[in-house]
Amino acid sequence: PVGPMGVARLTCSFGRLPKSTVAASHRHCSFISRAKRAGDPAALLGPFVSAGRYDSCLSGLVCTRIDERLVTCNVTVTDALANNYGTLHGGAISTMVDVVGTMALLGKDPSRAGVSIEMNQTFLSAAPVGEPLQLTGRVLRYGRTLGFTEVEIRKGGEEGPLVAVGRHTKMFPSN
Repeated sequence: PVGPMGVARLTCSFGRLPKSTVAASHRHCSFISRAKRAGDPAALLGPFVSAGRYDSCLSGLVCTRIDERLVTCNVTVTDALANNYGTLHGGAISTMVDVVGTMALLGKDPSRAGVSIEMNQTFLSAAPVGEPLQLTGRVLRYGRTLGFTEVEIRKGGEEGPLVAVGRHTKMFPSN
């Protein structure tokens, strides 16, 4: 199915559950719950699967590596990720930092995604529609209550020019 503005939406199969149950269960399709259910960050390898919410713009993202040290993903700038100038939008960059930073934390422990408490991005160069990007997320510090990540977005590959760098701080609430 296609959601607002022509963006493809992931649909999850919930059989004949009432609509209210389906809406509440939609969150169980997220990349976070997928890693948690599997108990293994390797469950995130391959095409990114959104729960159909804010991160659905990353439908072309592919995770190629995830472990305790880092996560690497590739995506090509599409119209859905572009601003009015035909280049990667700052909001899309923020979403990439959020998702890839969270994936880096899940590489340490697939049951601890945390909740965002701070994020920042520095935009260094433009990436036009059609530009392949490599996203690399690293955990800078991983503590009992906080996790700190950094995400680099580069044109082409790991040696390509930087498009943006972002930092993401997440808190691990006690259940």
